[in-house]
Order: sequence, then C-alpha cells, then structure tokens
Amino acid sequence: MLLQPERALLMKTTDAISPDHINNFDFLRLLFATLVLVTHSYVLAGLPEQDTLWHFSHGQLLLSKLGVRGFFVISGFLILKSLMRSRSITEYCFKRIIRVFPALWIMVGITLVGGYFFSSKSVGAYFTDHSVPLYLLNLVLRLHISINGVFPNNPDPYEVNGSLWTVPYEVFFYLLLTPLFFIRHRLYVVRGLVLAGFMGLLVLHYTGQVFYSTYKLSLYSDQLIFLGLHFMAGALLALFPAVLRQARVRTILVWTTGLGLVAVLYFGGFYQTQFLLVPVFVLALGTSSYPWLNWLHRYGDISYGVYIWGWPVQQALVHGLHPSQPVLALLSIPTVWALGWASWHLVEKQALRLKLDIVAPAAATTRVVASDFTRLRQAVVKQA
Repeated sequence: MLLQPERALLMKTTDAISPDHINNFDFLRLLFATLVLVTHSYVLAGLPEQDTLWHFSHGQLLLSKLGVRGFFVISGFLILKSLMRSRSITEYCFKRIIRVFPALWIMVGITLVGGYFFSSKSVGAYFTDHSVPLYLLNLVLRLHISINGVFPNNPDPYEVNGSLWTVPYEVFFYLLLTPLFFIRHRLYVVRGLVLAGFMGLLVLHYTGQVFYSTYKLSLYSDQLIFLGLHFMAGALLALFPAVLRQARVRTILVWTTGLGLVAVLYFGGFYQTQFLLVPVFVLALGTSSYPWLNWLHRYGDISYGVYIWGWPVQQALVHGLHPSQPVLALLSIPTVWALGWASWHLVEKQALRLKLDIVAPAAATTRVVASDFTRLRQAVVKQA
C-alpha cells in the first residue's frame, strides 16, 4: 500500500508543472532545433564546423552541441514526468512510439524517393543500389544515413540525413527509464536510483572510462555517457519539483545560471560546470511562462519536424544553388520551419490524437471501476 507521505510526494512530482501549464518549452525546442541548422550550414557548405558560439567560447561549444544538450535535458524532464503519470507500461511505451516514429517514417519514405531527383543515377540504378534498402533500416533506428549517388557534388556527398544519429539515443533512454514505472510509488527509491545513475555517468565521463560500443544499435559509449548525463539531469530535476515550483525562484535561476553560462563560455570552465549550469538554466527557463516566448504554443511543437528535416533540406539547397553559409542558413531556416509546421499538423498531431482515442477511454474505464469499487465498499461498511 502507498503510504500517505509518499502519495503526497508523487502528486507533487507529477503535478508541479502541469501539462496544461503554458510554458516556454515550445520556444526552447524550436530554438535548439534552429541552432542545429545554423551549425550544419557551415558543414554542408564545405566550411569548418566553427560557428559563432565556437568562436565566442574559444572552441568550447558549438551551437548544435548546445541544441542537442538542451533537447536531452528537456526530454529527461518531461519523459520522467510522463512515466510517473502513466497508468500502465503499455500506455507509456505507446505514447513514446507515436511521438517518435510516424514523423520519422514519413521523412524516411519521402527522402528515399526524393533522393533520386538529386542523384546522378537512372531510376533502375538508383532503386537497385544496395544502399537504398540499407537506408530503409532507419525506420527501425538502424542508422544508415547515406544513399550512393545522392548529392554527388556536395561538400558532404551521399549523406541524406546526418541529424538522425541522436534519435536512437533518445529511444534508448526512454527504455532505460521503463523499470522505474514498477516502483514509481516509492518516490524515494526512484530518486535514489536516478541520482545514482547520474553520479555513475559523471564518474565515467570525468575519468574517461568507457565501455564497448554497441554498433549494431547505432549507439556508442561516449555519447551514451554524455547524452545520458543531460537526460538524467533533466529527470532528476523532475523528481525535485520544489526547485522549479515558484516563479520567483525560477527567475533567479534563469539569471544566475544564464550569466554563469556566458561567463564560463567566454572565460573558460564550461567543461567543469556544464552538467549543472545547462540543465538548471534550460529547465528554469522552460518551466517559466514569458508572454514574449510562450505564444509559440499556439502553433504546436514543430521542433521535431525541424530537426529531422533540416539536413536533407540543406543538402538539397546546396545541390541546387551552391549558396554561401549565411545564404544557406537564411534560406533553410524558414523552409524547414514550414516543413516542421506541416509535419506537426499533418503527421505528429494526428498520431497524438490516436493516443487520446486509446488512452482516454482506458482512463475513463479505470475511473468507473474505481468508483464502482468505492460504492461497493461503502455498501459493505453500511451492512456491517
């Protein structure tokens, strides 16, 4: 039986930042996806991967790396809360599947067919090339980002979508949290396990100890440790909701960690402080609600579509126009935003409605059963 103090703690953890609360997360996710586009515009235009933040930080950080860090912090925070709110492990897994895969499958299909129009091959030669069925393995997160003959004259030839490398890590961390579902009512135990996982990854990161790479799963130990630290940091902050509950405290954290980040990026020390400053800044800003940022929620969460479409769109622009880096960035950002909007409204939003159609009736049934049980228990008490 769940003890009353633990029940209260669980309710505080899952409801501290209500899913209906208007916050800045949509803005941050779109910002992070756009930062990735900016850095990729250097690489795909044939320039060294040295963007504005790289120069400002004296080589400590790229805009794309900041974007990926922010994504995983937000993901750890929101996915842990989703796990704690789920009524069954099936519901949790179903929600994760429909959020990731439908948009991914559409993108893979369109870029596979569309790649022919940017290739140097005939129709028969293109679709019978051995790299085409390999590219289809992206549907199940076995990454093969290249198709032979596509974008042959680009600075980075054949690569159809280099951005996909982070998606298997994201799904891996979803699965990693799954066992916590069965002990979610023991909040102190969950906190201890997540903290232990974070500290263990921190030791591995700073001591340089790594384990064998799992190439067949498109996962590598150094990235598992590094991205896992950001994901687990977000999950930890989800388990300590008091840190972010008060608006005044969030504002103080935004300013202190934001200024701290600027200082360590310019003067040095980012490597030593990143796992504290980045997660706290991102989540303090994300859980806040600033009218000049949160208006984006009216247009939906287009960031995932922006992220998975960015690379192929930029490759297509380089193939057709051979633009300079600034022109490539300026052309690709609004184009990919439009595709992200279309992906959200035509694919992702429709898939999420499936979640409502399946999960909501199950929840209603659970409430009816609980209500019937309560009435039955009251009747037995009266008879007694």
